[in-house]
Amino acid sequence: MIKTFYFYKGESDFTPFEFDERTTLNEIRNKLVASGFMTTSESIDNFRFINYQNTNLKYEDMVIGMGTEKYVPLSGVIGINNQAYLTNVNKTKETDLIGFSTDWWFDRYMSCRMRLNTSDEEARNANLGKFQPFMLTNVKTANPDLPGVSLENVVVCEKDSIIQFELSSWAAAGYGYTIKPTSGSPINSEPLYRTYTTCPTDGGNYGKSTLRCYFTKNQSQHKSMIKVVATDSLNIGGSTLNYMKFSIRTWKVTEYKSGGKVYKCNLPLPVPYQSESVKSTSTVTTPYAKLVSGDESVIPGSTIEPGTTVPSGSQSQQNFGTIYNVKDSQSPENIIGEVIFYVFVFKSKAEADAVFGKMNNIDPSIWEG
Repeated sequence: MIKTFYFYKGESDFTPFEFDERTTLNEIRNKLVASGFMTTSESIDNFRFINYQNTNLKYEDMVIGMGTEKYVPLSGVIGINNQAYLTNVNKTKETDLIGFSTDWWFDRYMSCRMRLNTSDEEARNANLGKFQPFMLTNVKTANPDLPGVSLENVVVCEKDSIIQFELSSWAAAGYGYTIKPTSGSPINSEPLYRTYTTCPTDGGNYGKSTLRCYFTKNQSQHKSMIKVVATDSLNIGGSTLNYMKFSIRTWKVTEYKSGGKVYKCNLPLPVPYQSESVKSTSTVTTPYAKLVSGDESVIPGSTIEPGTTVPSGSQSQQNFGTIYNVKDSQSPENIIGEVIFYVFVFKSKAEADAVFGKMNNIDPSIWEG
């Protein structure tokens, strides 16, 4: 059946072409060259199809090699909007990012994500019309030979979004957590805690936390809401990577005091999940031990730039309680999970609209509030 397909070539603009969806990719490539969409040199040396329908995590499955194209019909790689994307696998600057869209990042027995702040009124006003942060996992650069580049988890926001961090974690008497970039102001300069008064022996406690402001006592940014900006607005020189690289970590709390009472729970961390086909005696199963099953997505490198967080200057209404005599440890055996991620911002609203609304298979629930 002849249909109109929308072809992207390493950027947010597309060109429509009509093809039979059964046409193989090598035939498509030849016709695109003949039409002037790309040169013969570009076709051979640079551009490869990404597979929007792929669910495997290897680069070789995410980006289709030219030797495989004669076996793959166009219908086998297009997205739900009939889009087809050719990525430049030799580009060394502004290279495309390819990964799987997700609404949570996972590590061991914790998960976390970045979302728009919808609780504070000033944040809601500032975020009017903005997309939810676009989160990717298992991210690969289109050029697989870039030295020293590992961007497993990536989030892309619209500039000046007011955001919050959400996390969910296993716990004993509780868990502690920190959120911080490698360089720059930590979101919380001292640990914050989620605690429990019970000690269930059938797997421990699980709970969620949200942080929508800086927690930096005795500093001017304390309780300021969190804004995402481009790093080039901060004049930080050559250390951009350290400002855009963040970690969220949770660890075990075994004892604390609150309201005059002492609460204790020193359960061991869960045994890493194994499926029944591997081990007949089940260990604790958990929602945080699963692989992400999102759609393969692409972000053109030309549409984004490094980002980081700064205090917005406006105060959040979030409040914090107080506990005492906390017994916890961030030694390796007590770490529940840690996610490392990198922050980018879209260069313009139009490019954000194109990436979300046209070129990717994104479940609308990912960006709806």
